[in-house]
Amino acid sequence: MELKDIVSVAGEPGLHHVKGRNKNGLIVETIGTGRKFSTTPRHRVSVLSDIAIFTEEGEAKLWQVLKSLKAHEDAGNAIPDGKADADALRAGLEAVLPDYSREKVYPGDMKKLFGWYQMLKSSLDFDKLGAEETEETDEPESGAEKPTRNAAQDKAAPKKVKTSAPKPVGGVKAKTTTPRKMGS
Repeated sequence: MELKDIVSVAGEPGLHHVKGRNKNGLIVETIGTGRKFSTTPRHRVSVLSDIAIFTEEGEAKLWQVLKSLKAHEDAGNAIPDGKADADALRAGLEAVLPDYSREKVYPGDMKKLFGWYQMLKSSLDFDKLGAEETEETDEPESGAEKPTRNAAQDKAAPKKVKTSAPKPVGGVKAKTTTPRKMGS
């Protein structure tokens, strides 16, 4: 399971694994219970790979924080669960992300973070976290040339021309009707 396949749905408890798509939304399965349901356009769906935590210098991606939590726990340190008090949550987050923004990150956000970690630690592959992001952001070496297109390639590619019906005068489309038979 990858972080890009896990979502949080507003109004629904827990995290959900995306199983598919339908015409109106997503088909998701709740992690832990296995309950499947579809989202609607009214649901606010947040993909976990898009979530970041505010720091003093900018943001830390969720995958970075989750990897830090896993390393911290593997070192023998305790990780608070989502039901701990605010002081324990602050201490736990400060241990793995010392420069988090104290003004922007609220105890409710910390509860979600630690609760999500507890849900995901058994099913998430922490070694693959961030691998897809580092591949996308890799720049070619300074000596490497960027591929360029030549004039022959530009001519070979057909250009799409947008065609449209003539626009009505005055912004109002003339209504066309067929005459009806009256009476009889």
